[in-house]
Amino acid sequence: MWSETTDVGPCNGFFERPALRALVPRPLAGANFLDAGCGSGAQCEWLLDQGARVIGIDLRPAMVEQTDHRCRGRGRFFVADLAEQLPLPPSSLDGVICSLALHYLEDWSVPLRSFADVLVPRGWVVVSLDHPFGPPLPDQQGGYFDTELVSDTWSKGGVEVTQRFWRRPLSATLDSFGDAGLVVERVVEPQPSVDALARFPVELARVAGVPWFLVYRLRLAS
Repeated sequence: MWSETTDVGPCNGFFERPALRALVPRPLAGANFLDAGCGSGAQCEWLLDQGARVIGIDLRPAMVEQTDHRCRGRGRFFVADLAEQLPLPPSSLDGVICSLALHYLEDWSVPLRSFADVLVPRGWVVVSLDHPFGPPLPDQQGGYFDTELVSDTWSKGGVEVTQRFWRRPLSATLDSFGDAGLVVERVVEPQPSVDALARFPVELARVAGVPWFLVYRLRLAS
């Protein structure tokens, strides 16, 4: 159920993922990538289908199992915690994708430094996050300049889902990138497409014209 409702769901499949994939540099064939926080494997499958070599990691064994099944024996997938140093060789990857996963961690120093360490020179990271200028959430106590653990609740496949993640100001995000030796090359503030709005008029009405996600393409500093 998780894969189906996410892949064809309004926020992931038709809103965040197109923006993230648009920032991934081409060509992909023959290159080596990490999907950090791979979930049920949608990004891994997308990269593999274009001829890339892919490693996928996730904290949850069930997600790693789903990714392996989805990718039909292609790629390498294992359980790993982004809060710990990645067990990967240095300078071994052309790029890292991290889709709506980094904001589950309060401290980004280890994962961002790990991303930088595994990249080849001029390697890139494409990361999507909750937008810091987004509307306040119901349980949010602090203001914009506070780094705070917040939660959001929505319905997914008829099941109510609550996720807890960290909100932080834009300056804290950019400082974390810079401290890890990564520089911002491109930024996208996605909005639902006309087709997505036509398909999900009710679900996406609340995000149209509102800062919701923020997608960055980062490069290793020269």
